[in-house]
Amino acid sequence: MEIRFQRVFLTVWVLLSVFAFNSNAADESISNTDLKIKADIERRIVLDDVLDNENFEVGFQAGVIAIEDFESSAWLSGHFAYHITEFFYVKANYGKAKGGETSFEKLTNTAPLLTDEQREFTYYGLNIGYNLMPGEVFLGRDYAFNSLFSIELGAGSTEFAGDDNFTVNITANYRVFMTDYLAWDIGMTDYIFDTKVIGETKTTHNLNFTTGISFYF
Repeated sequence: MEIRFQRVFLTVWVLLSVFAFNSNAADESISNTDLKIKADIERRIVLDDVLDNENFEVGFQAGVIAIEDFESSAWLSGHFAYHITEFFYVKANYGKAKGGETSFEKLTNTAPLLTDEQREFTYYGLNIGYNLMPGEVFLGRDYAFNSLFSIELGAGSTEFAGDDNFTVNITANYRVFMTDYLAWDIGMTDYIFDTKVIGETKTTHNLNFTTGISFYF
């Protein structure tokens, strides 16, 4: 009887040993197979875009200015700017126009109030600007351009009617960056100064609308 139990015990032990050996062998086989498998992943070459950090800007604009009491006239201007930080910049401006006739001159046959030389409207000054509201302009599905809205406050001098008039200006400017060095800008400015052309001192508001291009370097 005892011998029968021993045989049964040995048989069970052998079977368990064989099962454990086969299990370990299968695990090793799977492990070796995993080590031999190579991932077939399509790799992409990613190039980091070089971010330009141009601090200087030069631009040219054309538009129209409504010289108070002297009609609207064509306007040409240019500027040179230095960007101090991402948000603040300083800008030197120069612009020219020519005043027309007043309503008084048109309705009466009196002598002109100003000579042709005195009708030359010339402004030069310095502005400080602040960039805000960055965004994007989308042209269809495939094209997107960075954009920026900025405000400026400046002061300078306006030569008009034979006088040099201290002038304050307030400007709103919208720029669309076509490339990293070229921008298309649209601006609106109010040139404010006192004048005595019509016989009494008055504060005039001379609204200016422009569009042009700017280069960054």
